Amino acid sequence: MSWKAAPFIFLSLSLFSHEALEPGSMLFEADQIAKKYQLEVAKTPPPTSIPQTQACLEKASVWFSIDLDRVALCGEQTVFESLNSEELWDYLREMGVRAVHLKGLKQGGAFRTGLGIDPRWGTEWEWKNLASLAKRRGIALIGDSIGPSTGLGADFSLALKNYGEYPGLYHLIEIQEEDWKFLPGIPTGQSMANVPWLKLQELHKRGYVPEQFSPYTKESLWNATARIKGVDGHVRRWIFLKENQCHPVVDWMDSSFAGVRLASADALDSIYRLGEKILLFDSKISGNAKETLSLWVRKLGAFSSQEIEGGIGDYKQASADLAVDSLTRPALLHALIAEDAEALKLTYRLFLEEGIETKRLVHVLQPFDRYACDWAEFICSPKKKFLYYDEQLTGEALRHRLLSEDAAKLGGDHFPECTWMGYCAAALGIQDFEKHSEDIAEAHLLLAFFYAMQPGVFSFSVSDLLGVFPGQKKSLDLMGLNQGTLYSCLPNQFKNCRSFALRMKQLLRVRADQALDSADLIGVPKTNNRGVLILVHRMRDTRFVQILAINFGRTSAKERLDMPAFQNATAINLMTGHSENKPLDSSSFILDLPPLSGKVILFQPKYYD
Repeated sequence: MSWKAAPFIFLSLSLFSHEALEPGSMLFEADQIAKKYQLEVAKTPPPTSIPQTQACLEKASVWFSIDLDRVALCGEQTVFESLNSEELWDYLREMGVRAVHLKGLKQGGAFRTGLGIDPRWGTEWEWKNLASLAKRRGIALIGDSIGPSTGLGADFSLALKNYGEYPGLYHLIEIQEEDWKFLPGIPTGQSMANVPWLKLQELHKRGYVPEQFSPYTKESLWNATARIKGVDGHVRRWIFLKENQCHPVVDWMDSSFAGVRLASADALDSIYRLGEKILLFDSKISGNAKETLSLWVRKLGAFSSQEIEGGIGDYKQASADLAVDSLTRPALLHALIAEDAEALKLTYRLFLEEGIETKRLVHVLQPFDRYACDWAEFICSPKKKFLYYDEQLTGEALRHRLLSEDAAKLGGDHFPECTWMGYCAAALGIQDFEKHSEDIAEAHLLLAFFYAMQPGVFSFSVSDLLGVFPGQKKSLDLMGLNQGTLYSCLPNQFKNCRSFALRMKQLLRVRADQALDSADLIGVPKTNNRGVLILVHRMRDTRFVQILAINFGRTSAKERLDMPAFQNATAINLMTGHSENKPLDSSSFILDLPPLSGKVILFQPKYYD
């Protein structure tokens, strides 16, 4: 449902009485869920405050994401029926997938209107069959927690009627009638309108809103409602904090703690009833809510992962078991476009300096909904000095420099919404996708190799598995014909040893056999070639040294590394299983990298227990 249609649907909802609306509200449903599992939860031990990263990695360190809204259907079948294929889940398991994220599973998707499964996808019985199929394959299910805002459903309607604890669910402020003159008029047929910043300044002076507002924003973050008659017969006008055009933001710190109760019951339902083992927290949920929910999910025997909008400091404070890596993504894209890996080196050195374990990160190879080079660390620290090559640059100056370099390489300052496939083509200067499909595929596989050979979680999606190009909005079929994709469906890919799926299978097998997900980052050496990145890891069990080397350049590169750990050790290329050319008694190693290629090398001592 689009945001333009939402206010009209909400307007019709507001005509119902509170008695009719309450049974269909999320807060009512949350109370029922809490009562249902109260005794079972009481038997569980208190959770530890320490993130359970290693346990989560052992459960599942390779994730696959399916957007339910884009699943191709055949005839009258439902989405669940389409995914309920033994062959499909066998392919995923064989490839190395250990957890699947079904995006938008619950009612309302990102803007929730219910805590149950969205009936658009199928029936509860069909869901149970699908969940059972995944469980038999040893594949865990990943779910989404309540987001920072909800849809315009029964809960918001009851809040505006000033019924029970529902007003405490949102950032909702009642405006006294004598101050209605500072509120905008409501167009005919609408239920709300945006509050201009000048009006907000007046409301701030009168003590309604806590902060002042910038005159440079086109639209404020507050909407005003039309006149609404409450359950007590009193007519009110409210203003509320919103996301996008109209979705009301949840208040996590209200005295009723209605928002936390709602999210905790939703997690309880996801873990106990739906069997989901990992829950994802949206980046815009408040920090205190993330901390509470992380403990709650841990108590229920599941794991959590949170998205993070800020910089390095926000990663240090993350309370979930894992954190989604958004800091390396712009640097990876820059390395691909500009053939320069220095920003990537800087990012990993910051991880080392700040004591952030990279195995706590979820490395996501998935399409993004905006230009990825937001450079969050530099935005958060615009005046801080960063060492970039031999220069000391402020975060603001460095961000502008990197963006300018990308713009110059891509031939303009407009960066459209895109997919990794599209950026691979743009970075290589390719316009004819079909003619240069192999070149695009090799670059795409290099990105997958980069993330898959690192500690932490590796996550990819249907769009990457099928090779979706920019502008492809059609449904996607993992098992059948697709248009506008570089790669074929899974049955065809599994017949071709050079396909993306089977090469991914090889990567993920090496990753699992060597337990690369649990290694520790210990060094980011300087390199002679701008396009080369080298990460040095120590293996968790053997304590051997392993290096991941990537050449983002378009020419061959040679690097010399010197480390005491190299002495009396053989250099084993984990992808080929063969030894690299290295004198056994030498502490030096010469690394040869072809253009747009990568190597993962383990240094195994000659004598070890």
